[in-house]
Amino acid sequence: MPSLIPNSPWGRRLVYELVYAWPGSQRAKSFNVGVAPVDAAILADPDLAGDANQIQLYAELFALAGVDDEAWRQSAVIEVAAGCGGGLLYLSKRHRPFKAVGIDISAVAAQRGRRLGIDLRQGEANRLPFEDGYFDCLVCVDALNYFVEEEFVLEAVRVLKPSGRLLLADSSSTFAEAEDRFLRLAQLGGLAIDALRDVSEGARRSLRERSPHVAKAIAWVPSFLRARVAEMLMIEGSERYQRWQDGEQCFAMAVLSRRELQA
Repeated sequence: MPSLIPNSPWGRRLVYELVYAWPGSQRAKSFNVGVAPVDAAILADPDLAGDANQIQLYAELFALAGVDDEAWRQSAVIEVAAGCGGGLLYLSKRHRPFKAVGIDISAVAAQRGRRLGIDLRQGEANRLPFEDGYFDCLVCVDALNYFVEEEFVLEAVRVLKPSGRLLLADSSSTFAEAEDRFLRLAQLGGLAIDALRDVSEGARRSLRERSPHVAKAIAWVPSFLRARVAEMLMIEGSERYQRWQDGEQCFAMAVLSRRELQA
């Protein structure tokens, strides 16, 4: 069964505007597959615990970057497809960069992020409203499948400093496919791959843990739409959920850098 998310940019924006405006999602700060297990510090933080698995994905991606606390505090960070800002909220609380800003296709998501105190703006991934070489780090989680790869990576490289990092996390059919994608993106942008990690098992566990809660949250959805919403959200019983549990989907993260461009 197909997902509710269309391929066209305008259709995708409309769906996400509705998703983020949906009353049942108002407490959610982040929308991604998430990973498990979750760090105790995230579970203990009332601002993060409601989206603990999704925030844990960011924690592991930021850890993969290998940036120390002092370097984070001196960094300007942008997240593309930032959703409602949960990842940036975690980044701001844990690593305290001097600047953190998000861009999302949804105006509703941007508005919700600003209520969290996050600088979150409505915009397009291939037209970032920032000058060349502005950011130390660009983050993109669970959104690459909706972008034209060359447009995205060239825009990312444009706004990154010469020593900048590109932090990516997304799903593929296999880890080999994920490696090929990250290598292709690196080649398109003249980047080096610093780190690569398969977190599929953590993603499968996250989907199992969250499925009962999400299923309960969509119980009000009209019956003629419920199956497609369940498919989009990968709830137990959906085709996408089963593919994940059968090992037919992979979730991987990578850190790409511009450092080789300094030679």
